Amino acid sequence: MKLLEGRVAIITGSTRGNGRAIANLFSEHGANVIITGREQKEVQKVVDEICSEYKTNPLGFKVDVTSLGEVKEMVAQTLQKYRQIDVLVNNAGYPIEDDLWDVRFDEILDEDLEKVLNVDTKGTYRCSREVLPIMAKQKGGVIITISSTPAISGYMKGAPYTVAKAANLGITKHIAAEYGKYNIRCNAIAPGSIATPRNWDRLTHDEKREMISSIPLGRAGKPEEVAGVALMLASDYTSFVNGQTVIVDGGETIR
Repeated sequence: MKLLEGRVAIITGSTRGNGRAIANLFSEHGANVIITGREQKEVQKVVDEICSEYKTNPLGFKVDVTSLGEVKEMVAQTLQKYRQIDVLVNNAGYPIEDDLWDVRFDEILDEDLEKVLNVDTKGTYRCSREVLPIMAKQKGGVIITISSTPAISGYMKGAPYTVAKAANLGITKHIAAEYGKYNIRCNAIAPGSIATPRNWDRLTHDEKREMISSIPLGRAGKPEEVAGVALMLASDYTSFVNGQTVIVDGGETIR
């Protein structure tokens, strides 16, 4: 059974990693997905592959979520083509950089914090703000925002990312409370250690082993496992789930 048959889903940052896995799974379940990324060539490659593999009707845009104009254009063109927007997945995130990840909290510069917030938090705000009136008019929709486990438990590194991802949980709860009357559900996913190129490939062998040692399941997660949770949250099977954060971390945060 296809859980998203005929629905239209915008997935930001969907040319690789968790976003790509979500786009693939949503397409497998019948959704027409909107692929976004910063490189047009990458976007088009993913659109072509999804179209060929799943026989759906994807659309792609080169979008920088820090640009309100580009976000507005993406939403307008999506609405023009499909006449509806059923799901928004706020997945776009600022790349993990060593000079932001390894710096102590008290050494973070305002401008460096702003770089991360402008993508992770303000990008989520911009995209959500643009689709909410459309979903309200439709009397239904789903917004899913990708947060992170440091927003739940804190972490010893990457303070700008922790701050940005924690703010996204506040956005999630606010939208859920204010827009539930329009049958709009808003939930978040907090992945832990997921083996994506963005997170995993930058680590040494010893760093990977140390990280895995704190996970009860004894391994890193897969992007497809994040996608599975996103699929359920987007589907009617979770029609009474609103304002929640689903942790996908193999049990790491229970310790």
